[in-house]
Amino acid sequence: MRRHPDLAEVAHEDYTVVLNLARLNEQQSPYVFEGPSFEIWTRIDGTRDEAQIVDELVEQFGAPREQIATDVRAFLEELLALGLVEDADNKEDTEPHLD
Repeated sequence: MRRHPDLAEVAHEDYTVVLNLARLNEQQSPYVFEGPSFEIWTRIDGTRDEAQIVDELVEQFGAPREQIATDVRAFLEELLALGLVEDADNKEDTEPHLD
């Protein structure tokens, strides 16, 4: 999982403000991630997969794994739908193929 490259982001110590430049006409307001959404967002760095994010949050907060996994999955699905992140494993191949 990685952040979409066409984002403007301002990160603070305990919250982040994100603007989707690629969809600016549709999504004119920035997104503010704080609390649990901030904790997930900061871990979406292109090196961690969903399971690693869940593992880190379980370790940090000690909440039940099933609950954290459900919350992380729902948030990631929302981010994907908004175009704020890309699933590195399932990213559509836009490169032309030479057969």
